[in-house]
Amino acid sequence: MHGGRKLEVSGFQSGRVAMRRWVKWGILAVVLLAVPGYGQLRPGWPRSITIGSASIGGVYYVVAGSYAKVIQEKLGVPATNRVTGGPIHNIQLVHAKQIELGLTTMGPAYEAMRGIGWAQGTRYDTIRFTWPMYTSFAHWITRADSPIRSVTDLTGKVVDLGPRGGSAEFVGLKVFSLFGIRPARIVNLSFADGANALRDGLVDANFGVIGVPVPAWLELSITRPVRFFGFTPDQIQRLTAAYPYLAPAAIRANVYRGQDYVIRTVQMWNAAFVHRDMPEDFVYELTKTIFDNQELLEQVHPTAAETRPVNIYYIAGPLHPGALRYYRERGVRLRPEHQSAR
Repeated sequence: MHGGRKLEVSGFQSGRVAMRRWVKWGILAVVLLAVPGYGQLRPGWPRSITIGSASIGGVYYVVAGSYAKVIQEKLGVPATNRVTGGPIHNIQLVHAKQIELGLTTMGPAYEAMRGIGWAQGTRYDTIRFTWPMYTSFAHWITRADSPIRSVTDLTGKVVDLGPRGGSAEFVGLKVFSLFGIRPARIVNLSFADGANALRDGLVDANFGVIGVPVPAWLELSITRPVRFFGFTPDQIQRLTAAYPYLAPAAIRANVYRGQDYVIRTVQMWNAAFVHRDMPEDFVYELTKTIFDNQELLEQVHPTAAETRPVNIYYIAGPLHPGALRYYRERGVRLRPEHQSAR
């Protein structure tokens, strides 16, 4: 199983400054002006790169902004951070060649490559992975005065599963089905809107399968008393047995304000990907450039600490030939499925 290790994440300092810095990076990179660079001189290279991220207030939006900045400044290729519906939507957009670079979690990718689940018989077999991003942790947030303390308390409640087509909706619906949970209503809000709705009492709980800390949730934990929870040991065992892309995990205390306890949960990996028709030499340079600037990426969001070549082993799917060449040169451990027929 690609995510078969148990992970813990370090606590990070909470604060409005961190929240504003992450959102600022995402916004600044929505549209970057072209500057001269050798990337523009390479025949066959894309004239620009549109990165499919997710909603504002989530980690994808911030991380995609940092990728856009690196691509722009280091490769000389204009880059745009596009707000999308998240992992599933990004797979659809790359498959249709409507964007050049997508971000996804391995659960939606697992079903996409096989034409099962949300893919409903359509095999999205044109996607090729480029680099590992970080692990997404499944966790819930509710108000501190709420009686909700576990997923079994969500029956009859109004639950936000994040943007439609995102990882939270993908996993959340499976959680409800597996454990027989029947919310009164399910809504799909951006992370920023969902945090506001929770603050205002319009929803009872929000779910995220996302890198931590979630910027919008971090901000909410500073301004309102909230509580976080994950899953029980039995629930974790049942989830990982049913879905091979999930693995046991733990979020350390003090990732969010007032969260002085460990959150036991499950995780799955995130990865960047392109269409298989993307030029091999461009994808090689793109992959190399991302890793060469890993420290800069980590300054933007701490999840980039996991964006390292060795972690490609946890991405269970075909690599683009350009990326595959990079990893072979680095001598990192690879999986049999990393090499595709085309």
